[in-house]
Amino acid sequence: MATPPVSPPTTAARAADLTAWLTCVAPRPAARLRLVCLPYAGAGGGAYRPWAALLGDDVEVWAAQLPGRERRLADPPLSTMDEVATPLVDAIVARVPTPFAIFGHSMGGLIGYEVAARLVARGGPVPQRLVVSAARPPRDAAPLGTAHRLDDAALTRWLHDLGGIPDEVLTDPGLLELILPTVRADLSVVASYRPTTVPPLPLPVDAVAAADDPLVAPDEVAGWAACTAAGFSLTVVPGGHLYLHDTPPPLSRLLDGGLAADRAYVEGATR
Repeated sequence: MATPPVSPPTTAARAADLTAWLTCVAPRPAARLRLVCLPYAGAGGGAYRPWAALLGDDVEVWAAQLPGRERRLADPPLSTMDEVATPLVDAIVARVPTPFAIFGHSMGGLIGYEVAARLVARGGPVPQRLVVSAARPPRDAAPLGTAHRLDDAALTRWLHDLGGIPDEVLTDPGLLELILPTVRADLSVVASYRPTTVPPLPLPVDAVAAADDPLVAPDEVAGWAACTAAGFSLTVVPGGHLYLHDTPPPLSRLLDGGLAADRAYVEGATR
């Protein structure tokens, strides 16, 4: 018996799929800038929910939700940059109003660069700026992903030492069984990301480094300067690799350039 042809997904199914990838944390239709936040290894969109209150009415926060965590826990985690970046680009184009900026911490910084580069290549919409945190630039990032080869016990210790796994999780084998495959897949995204070219983006890049980060030193984060042709800044903050658990980066100041540019556009358009 012949196998029946597989029907392509309907428009409604495609829209629902894109909805899964991005969540608007707190809708603010009058916001002057949207901020798309991309996760570090193992994290979900919930890591950025408090930022809606911190950033105020001018910024609408959108959080990426990758498979294998939070409300997408049943979806298998992904292990390559292409698998992650392709649907994120589609979701941003379909759902996020302009103007917008992108923020990514650790793995999220690399995803942010790849997403921004793909948006530029397709002719837009292009983010107003990219903010990267605790991340090496694309050419130097692969060594950070070698932890995906550790066995479960060693990977658990590695995460705990970084401050990325609470003590109560360490004593719950069931939770560890849920978390570790996702973390391992995320680290594989970093390990396998070796772009053949890293063209400078035509938008500003602002980098944040933590002074006591055992994985990424501030001078390594400074290498992001080569990834932009439109202006670069480096801010060093106290703390370790997951400093933003305790103190968010100075986003209001870093995003001010984007907000100022948008205000100038709005004011000029209404004169």
